[in-house]
Amino acid sequence: MNIKSLLIGSAAALAAVSGAQAADAIVAAEPEPMEYVRVCDAFGTGYFYIPGTETCLQISGYVRFQMNFAQDVAGVDGDEDGYNYNSRGYISLDAKSDTELGTLTGHIDLQADSNDGQTKLDGAWIQLGGFKAGYFYGFWDKGINGETDINDSGFSAIYNSVSYTYEAGAFSASAAIDNFNDFSDKDVPGQSFSKWSDDWGVSAQVSGAFGAVSADLLASYDFDAEAVALRGLISADIGPGQLQAFGVWASDANRYWAISEWSAAVSYKAQINEKLSITPGFQYFGSLGGTGLNVDGVDWKGSDFGNDDAWRAGVTLDYEIVKDLTTKVSVQYDDVDGEDDGNWNGFVRLQRSF
Repeated sequence: MNIKSLLIGSAAALAAVSGAQAADAIVAAEPEPMEYVRVCDAFGTGYFYIPGTETCLQISGYVRFQMNFAQDVAGVDGDEDGYNYNSRGYISLDAKSDTELGTLTGHIDLQADSNDGQTKLDGAWIQLGGFKAGYFYGFWDKGINGETDINDSGFSAIYNSVSYTYEAGAFSASAAIDNFNDFSDKDVPGQSFSKWSDDWGVSAQVSGAFGAVSADLLASYDFDAEAVALRGLISADIGPGQLQAFGVWASDANRYWAISEWSAAVSYKAQINEKLSITPGFQYFGSLGGTGLNVDGVDWKGSDFGNDDAWRAGVTLDYEIVKDLTTKVSVQYDDVDGEDDGNWNGFVRLQRSF
Protein backbone atom coordinates (compact mmCIF):
# COMPACT_ATOMS: atom_id res chain seq x y z
CA MET A 1 0.00 0.00 0.00
CA ASN A 2 1.52 3.33 -1.02
CA ILE A 3 1.39 6.56 0.98
CA LYS A 4 -1.37 8.06 -1.17
CA SER A 5 -3.73 5.12 -0.60
CA LEU A 6 -3.07 5.21 3.16
CA LEU A 7 -3.95 8.92 3.44
CA ILE A 8 -7.16 8.48 1.42
CA GLY A 9 -8.24 5.53 3.57
CA SER A 10 -7.54 7.38 6.81
CA ALA A 11 -9.53 10.42 5.66
CA ALA A 12 -12.49 8.22 4.76
CA ALA A 13 -12.41 6.52 8.16
CA LEU A 14 -12.29 9.84 9.98
CA ALA A 15 -15.20 11.14 7.93
CA ALA A 16 -17.29 8.08 8.81
CA VAL A 17 -16.56 8.40 12.52
CA SER A 18 -17.28 12.14 12.51
CA GLY A 19 -20.59 11.53 10.77
CA ALA A 20 -21.61 8.95 13.36
CA GLN A 21 -20.72 11.28 16.22
CA ALA A 22 -22.64 14.15 14.64
CA ALA A 23 -25.74 11.99 14.33
CA ASP A 24 -25.53 10.90 17.96
CA ALA A 25 -24.71 14.34 19.47
CA ILE A 26 -26.88 15.44 22.50
CA VAL A 27 -28.45 18.87 21.98
CA ALA A 28 -29.42 20.74 25.21
CA ALA A 29 -32.98 22.09 25.19
CA GLU A 30 -33.29 25.84 25.36
CA PRO A 31 -34.95 27.14 28.55
CA GLU A 32 -38.59 28.15 28.26
CA PRO A 33 -39.18 31.88 28.35
CA MET A 34 -39.86 33.11 31.88
CA GLU A 35 -43.22 34.78 32.56
CA TYR A 36 -42.50 37.95 34.47
CA VAL A 37 -45.05 39.43 36.89
CA ARG A 38 -47.37 41.77 35.03
CA VAL A 39 -48.97 44.86 36.54
CA CYS A 40 -52.76 44.77 36.76
CA ASP A 41 -54.33 48.22 36.65
CA ALA A 42 -57.96 47.13 36.29
CA PHE A 43 -58.69 47.37 40.03
CA GLY A 44 -56.44 50.22 41.15
CA THR A 45 -52.81 50.56 42.16
CA GLY A 46 -50.76 47.79 43.75
CA TYR A 47 -52.32 44.83 41.90
CA PHE A 48 -50.37 42.33 39.80
CA TYR A 49 -51.39 39.21 37.89
CA ILE A 50 -50.72 35.90 39.59
CA PRO A 51 -48.47 34.16 37.00
CA GLY A 52 -50.42 31.81 34.77
CA THR A 53 -53.82 33.23 35.76
CA GLU A 54 -56.08 36.19 35.07
CA THR A 55 -56.47 36.87 38.81
CA CYS A 56 -55.06 40.13 40.17
CA LEU A 57 -53.49 40.13 43.64
CA GLN A 58 -52.74 43.02 45.99
CA ILE A 59 -50.63 42.70 49.16
CA SER A 60 -50.92 45.53 51.68
CA GLY A 61 -50.76 46.15 55.41
CA TYR A 62 -48.93 48.06 58.10
CA VAL A 63 -46.49 47.80 61.00
CA ARG A 64 -47.52 49.73 64.14
CA PHE A 65 -45.93 50.66 67.45
CA GLN A 66 -48.19 52.20 70.08
CA MET A 67 -47.96 53.39 73.69
CA ASN A 68 -51.27 53.54 75.59
CA PHE A 69 -51.82 55.49 78.80
CA ALA A 70 -54.72 55.88 81.22
CA GLN A 71 -55.37 57.58 84.54
CA ASP A 72 -56.08 55.60 87.73
CA VAL A 73 -55.67 52.09 86.31
CA ALA A 74 -52.42 50.86 87.90
CA GLY A 75 -51.02 50.25 91.36
CA VAL A 76 -52.31 48.17 94.26
CA ASP A 77 -55.39 50.31 94.72
CA GLY A 78 -55.81 51.18 91.06
CA ASP A 79 -55.19 54.85 91.75
CA GLU A 80 -52.01 55.36 89.75
CA ASP A 81 -51.47 56.19 86.10
CA GLY A 82 -50.72 53.17 83.90
CA TYR A 83 -48.94 52.58 80.61
CA ASN A 84 -48.59 49.69 78.20
CA TYR A 85 -47.00 49.14 74.82
CA ASN A 86 -47.99 47.11 71.80
CA SER A 87 -46.47 46.33 68.41
CA ARG A 88 -48.72 45.08 65.61
CA GLY A 89 -48.21 43.52 62.22
CA TYR A 90 -51.13 43.56 59.78
CA ILE A 91 -51.33 41.87 56.37
CA SER A 92 -54.15 42.10 53.81
CA LEU A 93 -54.48 39.93 50.70
CA ASP A 94 -56.98 40.97 48.04
CA ALA A 95 -57.57 38.80 44.94
CA LYS A 96 -59.84 40.06 42.14
CA SER A 97 -60.94 38.93 38.70
CA ASP A 98 -63.64 39.90 36.22
CA THR A 99 -66.55 37.50 35.58
CA GLU A 100 -69.80 37.65 33.66
CA LEU A 101 -71.57 38.29 37.01
CA GLY A 102 -69.28 41.11 38.11
CA THR A 103 -66.00 41.39 40.00
CA LEU A 104 -65.08 38.28 42.02
CA THR A 105 -63.12 39.08 45.19
CA GLY A 106 -61.41 37.00 47.84
CA HIS A 107 -60.03 38.88 50.84
CA ILE A 108 -57.99 37.89 53.93
CA ASP A 109 -56.81 40.05 56.88
CA LEU A 110 -54.30 38.74 59.44
CA GLN A 111 -53.34 40.62 62.62
CA ALA A 112 -50.61 39.83 65.16
CA ASP A 113 -50.04 41.76 68.41
CA SER A 114 -47.07 41.63 70.75
CA ASN A 115 -49.04 42.25 73.95
CA ASP A 116 -50.85 38.91 73.74
CA GLY A 117 -48.56 37.02 71.35
CA GLN A 118 -51.50 35.88 69.23
CA THR A 119 -52.18 35.98 65.52
CA LYS A 120 -55.84 36.27 64.63
CA LEU A 121 -58.07 36.38 61.60
CA ASP A 122 -59.44 39.91 61.26
CA GLY A 123 -61.45 39.31 58.12
CA ALA A 124 -62.04 36.72 55.39
CA TRP A 125 -64.75 37.01 52.78
CA ILE A 126 -65.91 36.24 49.26
CA GLN A 127 -67.62 38.91 47.20
CA LEU A 128 -69.27 38.66 43.79
CA GLY A 129 -70.77 41.89 42.56
CA GLY A 130 -72.92 43.21 45.42
CA PHE A 131 -73.12 39.84 47.22
CA LYS A 132 -70.71 39.30 50.14
CA ALA A 133 -70.30 36.35 52.51
CA GLY A 134 -67.73 35.63 55.22
CA TYR A 135 -66.21 37.14 58.33
CA PHE A 136 -66.11 40.93 58.08
CA TYR A 137 -66.84 44.19 59.88
CA GLY A 138 -70.48 45.23 59.70
CA PHE A 139 -72.21 48.56 59.25
CA TRP A 140 -71.76 49.51 62.93
CA ASP A 141 -67.98 49.65 62.50
CA LYS A 142 -68.27 52.92 60.59
CA GLY A 143 -67.63 55.91 62.82
CA ILE A 144 -66.64 59.54 62.45
CA ASN A 145 -63.21 61.16 62.18
CA GLY A 146 -60.94 61.19 65.21
CA GLU A 147 -60.68 58.77 68.12
CA THR A 148 -63.26 60.24 70.50
CA ASP A 149 -66.45 58.52 69.34
CA ILE A 150 -67.65 55.07 70.42
CA ASN A 151 -69.77 53.89 67.51
CA ASP A 152 -70.69 50.38 68.69
CA SER A 153 -71.16 48.65 72.03
CA GLY A 154 -67.49 48.09 72.73
CA PHE A 155 -67.72 44.64 71.15
CA SER A 156 -65.79 44.28 67.93
CA ALA A 157 -68.35 44.83 65.16
CA ILE A 158 -67.09 41.87 63.13
CA TYR A 159 -69.42 38.92 62.47
CA ASN A 160 -69.92 35.94 60.18
CA SER A 161 -72.37 37.58 57.82
CA VAL A 162 -74.09 37.50 54.47
CA SER A 163 -74.86 40.87 52.89
CA TYR A 164 -75.97 42.44 49.64
CA THR A 165 -75.40 46.03 48.47
CA TYR A 166 -77.25 47.73 45.63
CA GLU A 167 -75.58 50.83 44.18
CA ALA A 168 -77.11 53.39 41.86
CA GLY A 169 -74.85 56.38 41.41
CA ALA A 170 -74.75 58.43 44.62
CA PHE A 171 -77.34 56.16 46.30
CA SER A 172 -76.82 52.72 47.82
CA ALA A 173 -78.88 50.29 49.90
CA SER A 174 -77.49 47.35 51.89
CA ALA A 175 -78.86 44.50 53.98
CA ALA A 176 -77.05 41.90 56.12
CA ILE A 177 -77.71 38.82 58.25
CA ASP A 178 -75.24 38.56 61.17
CA ASN A 179 -74.35 35.56 63.35
CA PHE A 180 -72.83 36.40 66.76
CA ASN A 181 -70.78 33.23 67.38
CA ASP A 182 -67.94 34.74 69.41
CA PHE A 183 -66.21 31.80 71.05
CA SER A 184 -62.82 31.79 69.34
CA ASP A 185 -61.12 33.68 72.19
CA LYS A 186 -62.20 31.08 74.78
CA ASP A 187 -60.24 28.12 73.46
CA VAL A 188 -58.18 26.42 76.16
CA PRO A 189 -55.82 23.49 75.40
CA GLY A 190 -57.41 20.22 76.46
CA GLN A 191 -60.91 21.71 76.68
CA SER A 192 -63.68 21.98 74.16
CA PHE A 193 -66.11 24.88 73.83
CA SER A 194 -69.21 24.92 71.68
CA LYS A 195 -68.89 26.84 68.43
CA TRP A 196 -72.62 26.79 67.88
CA SER A 197 -74.66 29.93 68.35
CA ASP A 198 -78.32 30.81 67.94
CA ASP A 199 -77.73 34.56 68.32
CA TRP A 200 -78.68 36.33 65.12
CA GLY A 201 -79.29 39.85 63.94
CA VAL A 202 -80.30 41.69 60.78
CA SER A 203 -79.27 45.13 59.56
CA ALA A 204 -80.32 47.45 56.76
CA GLN A 205 -78.63 50.67 55.67
CA VAL A 206 -79.32 53.32 53.05
CA SER A 207 -76.66 55.85 52.02
CA GLY A 208 -76.64 58.88 49.77
CA ALA A 209 -74.30 61.66 48.69
CA PHE A 210 -75.47 65.14 47.75
CA GLY A 211 -72.51 67.23 46.63
CA ALA A 212 -70.31 67.90 49.66
CA VAL A 213 -72.77 66.18 52.02
CA SER A 214 -73.27 62.43 52.56
CA ALA A 215 -75.55 60.57 54.98
CA ASP A 216 -76.24 57.03 56.23
CA LEU A 217 -79.32 55.68 58.00
CA LEU A 218 -78.86 52.31 59.75
CA ALA A 219 -81.38 50.02 61.48
CA SER A 220 -80.57 46.70 63.20
CA TYR A 221 -82.53 44.08 65.12
CA ASP A 222 -81.02 41.59 67.60
CA PHE A 223 -83.31 38.52 67.78
CA ASP A 224 -81.77 37.22 71.01
CA ALA A 225 -82.16 40.52 72.87
CA GLU A 226 -85.40 41.34 71.01
CA ALA A 227 -84.21 44.92 70.62
CA VAL A 228 -83.86 47.52 67.89
CA ALA A 229 -80.90 49.88 67.37
CA LEU A 230 -81.04 52.90 65.04
CA ARG A 231 -78.27 55.23 63.89
CA GLY A 232 -77.99 58.20 61.56
CA LEU A 233 -74.61 59.57 60.39
CA ILE A 234 -73.88 62.68 58.35
CA SER A 235 -70.69 64.15 56.84
CA ALA A 236 -70.14 67.56 55.27
CA ASP A 237 -67.07 69.24 53.78
CA ILE A 238 -66.87 72.65 55.47
CA GLY A 239 -63.96 75.07 55.23
CA PRO A 240 -60.55 73.40 55.49
CA GLY A 241 -61.93 70.13 56.82
CA GLN A 242 -64.85 67.78 57.36
CA LEU A 243 -67.65 68.00 59.92
CA GLN A 244 -69.24 64.69 60.97
CA ALA A 245 -71.94 63.72 63.45
CA PHE A 246 -74.11 60.76 64.38
CA GLY A 247 -76.99 59.92 66.70
CA VAL A 248 -77.98 56.46 67.99
CA TRP A 249 -80.97 55.06 69.91
CA ALA A 250 -81.77 51.55 71.16
CA SER A 251 -84.98 50.09 72.54
CA ASP A 252 -82.93 47.91 74.93
CA ALA A 253 -79.34 46.72 75.36
CA ASN A 254 -78.35 44.51 72.43
CA ARG A 255 -75.33 43.29 70.51
CA TYR A 256 -75.35 46.27 68.15
CA TRP A 257 -75.68 48.92 70.88
CA ALA A 258 -75.66 48.40 74.67
CA ILE A 259 -73.89 51.37 76.23
CA SER A 260 -76.82 53.74 76.64
CA GLU A 261 -80.37 54.33 75.53
CA TRP A 262 -79.19 57.11 73.22
CA SER A 263 -76.01 58.91 72.25
CA ALA A 264 -74.85 61.77 70.03
CA ALA A 265 -71.32 62.50 68.76
CA VAL A 266 -69.65 65.18 66.65
CA SER A 267 -66.13 65.82 65.30
CA TYR A 268 -64.39 68.23 62.95
CA LYS A 269 -61.24 67.20 61.08
CA ALA A 270 -59.29 70.36 60.27
CA GLN A 271 -56.69 69.79 57.55
CA ILE A 272 -53.99 72.28 58.60
CA ASN A 273 -51.69 71.42 55.67
CA GLU A 274 -50.82 68.42 53.50
CA LYS A 275 -49.17 66.61 56.42
CA LEU A 276 -51.03 67.73 59.55
CA SER A 277 -54.67 67.39 60.64
CA ILE A 278 -56.28 68.04 64.03
CA THR A 279 -59.63 66.50 65.02
CA PRO A 280 -61.48 67.57 68.17
CA GLY A 281 -64.51 65.50 69.12
CA PHE A 282 -67.32 65.20 71.67
CA GLN A 283 -69.87 62.50 72.56
CA TYR A 284 -72.74 62.36 75.06
CA PHE A 285 -74.39 59.20 76.43
CA GLY A 286 -77.92 59.43 77.79
CA SER A 287 -79.29 56.82 80.25
CA LEU A 288 -76.31 54.47 80.60
CA GLY A 289 -76.85 50.74 80.58
CA GLY A 290 -75.69 48.34 83.27
CA THR A 291 -72.45 47.89 81.33
CA GLY A 292 -71.30 51.51 81.60
CA LEU A 293 -68.71 52.60 79.05
CA ASN A 294 -66.77 49.32 79.13
CA VAL A 295 -68.83 46.36 77.98
CA ASP A 296 -66.10 44.05 76.70
CA GLY A 297 -66.37 40.79 78.62
CA VAL A 298 -69.47 41.95 80.54
CA ASP A 299 -72.78 40.08 80.34
CA TRP A 300 -74.94 42.88 79.01
CA LYS A 301 -77.97 40.73 78.18
CA GLY A 302 -81.03 41.81 80.09
CA SER A 303 -79.37 44.93 81.48
CA ASP A 304 -81.71 47.89 81.74
CA PHE A 305 -80.86 51.44 80.85
CA GLY A 306 -80.48 53.56 83.95
CA ASN A 307 -80.60 57.26 84.84
CA ASP A 308 -76.87 58.06 84.77
CA ASP A 309 -75.39 59.97 81.86
CA ALA A 310 -71.81 60.31 80.63
CA TRP A 311 -69.74 62.34 78.18
CA ARG A 312 -66.31 62.23 76.64
CA ALA A 313 -64.25 64.83 74.83
CA GLY A 314 -60.88 64.64 73.15
CA VAL A 315 -58.57 65.64 70.36
CA THR A 316 -56.56 63.61 67.82
CA LEU A 317 -53.51 64.78 65.90
CA ASP A 318 -52.39 63.05 62.68
CA TYR A 319 -49.05 63.86 61.06
CA GLU A 320 -47.33 62.36 58.00
CA ILE A 321 -43.60 62.21 58.76
CA VAL A 322 -42.68 60.96 55.28
CA LYS A 323 -44.67 59.08 52.67
CA ASP A 324 -46.23 55.94 54.23
CA LEU A 325 -44.92 56.78 57.73
CA THR A 326 -47.39 58.52 60.05
CA THR A 327 -47.82 59.32 63.72
CA LYS A 328 -51.07 59.74 65.64
CA VAL A 329 -51.51 61.27 69.12
CA SER A 330 -54.90 61.00 70.82
CA VAL A 331 -56.03 62.30 74.24
CA GLN A 332 -59.53 61.69 75.64
CA TYR A 333 -61.38 62.62 78.84
CA ASP A 334 -64.32 60.53 80.15
CA ASP A 335 -66.80 61.73 82.77
CA VAL A 336 -69.55 59.48 84.18
CA ASP A 337 -72.36 60.49 86.57
CA GLY A 338 -71.84 59.15 90.07
CA GLU A 339 -68.05 59.03 89.82
CA ASP A 340 -66.00 61.56 91.76
CA ASP A 341 -63.45 62.27 89.05
CA GLY A 342 -63.16 61.82 85.33
CA ASN A 343 -60.47 59.84 83.60
CA TRP A 344 -57.75 60.81 81.10
CA ASN A 345 -56.60 58.26 78.54
CA GLY A 346 -55.06 58.09 75.10
CA PHE A 347 -52.20 56.79 72.99
CA VAL A 348 -49.18 57.71 70.86
CA ARG A 349 -48.80 55.72 67.62
CA LEU A 350 -46.16 55.28 64.93
CA GLN A 351 -47.25 53.42 61.79
CA ARG A 352 -45.57 52.37 58.53
CA SER A 353 -48.11 51.41 55.86
CA PHE A 354 -47.47 49.58 52.61
